[in-house]
Amino acid sequence: TAKILYQTASAHPPTSIPLFHRLAADSKIAQSKFRQIRYRHDMYEFALLHAVRDSLRSTQISPDSAYAHVLAGECLAELRKLKESNEYYRRALEIDSGSKELYEMEGLMAKNRVSEEFMEVARASGFSGDTLRLALDVAA
Repeated sequence: TAKILYQTASAHPPTSIPLFHRLAADSKIAQSKFRQIRYRHDMYEFALLHAVRDSLRSTQISPDSAYAHVLAGECLAELRKLKESNEYYRRALEIDSGSKELYEMEGLMAKNRVSEEFMEVARASGFSGDTLRLALDVAA
């Protein structure tokens, strides 16, 4: 669209100044929306850090609780700590291998592995960790 606007402004010079002002205003609006999203995302991650801390404490207090390990795995997965998440899911399966609810853990662990591979490819392509996490969270 920038190319079309440039061509329009070049073909009709009197419209160039209003077009420039419109682009500048649109840019400021987009920047403001991005700041709002970033702020909300940072607050969400702050809350997740506390949830992870609490869930990890629960695994220390109740090391034989499959539920505590599942909760820790879920919190870590939300924080994009996928390898660590899978470790807690595996531990939950070791504790209570007969539970029907825990059969879902295999699927979650596979999903975590796929997501981790995707994130590694994106990092290799030049995406920073913060940008990648923000994009993934907004897309989810």
